[in-house]
Amino acid sequence: MSARFRQLATHLRGLPDDLNDLLVELPRHRFAALVNTALAHPVVPDGLALRLRSAGPADGWTVLAGDPARLLGTVTRGYPDGQEGGRAGWRAWTRGGDPVAIGGLTWWRRRMDAAGALAWVTPASGARCLTLAAHVRTLDDLALNDLLVELPTDRFDALLDAAFPQARGQAA
Repeated sequence: MSARFRQLATHLRGLPDDLNDLLVELPRHRFAALVNTALAHPVVPDGLALRLRSAGPADGWTVLAGDPARLLGTVTRGYPDGQEGGRAGWRAWTRGGDPVAIGGLTWWRRRMDAAGALAWVTPASGARCLTLAAHVRTLDDLALNDLLVELPTDRFDALLDAAFPQARGQAA
């Protein structure tokens, strides 16, 4: 692999939040495959700041994400078995009051796990976008370059111009 491929991969990994804007320009089948791989398992990605604010003694915790803060929903403590004094856990609820379920799982042992599940199912949190970008940044140089060549020509050319600014005025 050439030094230019490595430099292009390094440039792409260093792009800020607009990396996802670039990825959505991939052909639909390529983008869908990338999303299916990257989002196979729910995670709370680095860079997603979740905040919990007390919603009152009986109402659990309000979950906020982003800056400015956006309300995602709430998490409440309860008993999965329905018996007080038994096993305790946390449930997440959307802003609309619907329970969060991921793969049939509706209870979590830790409060932040429930908040993470809420972020995962709430598009406004940005959790999936951050996870997708993080996944792309972990691709090896060759896989990343294979992905980039499927971009529309003008978008790929603009990316090359940004990665190699000194080569703009030079003939090939």
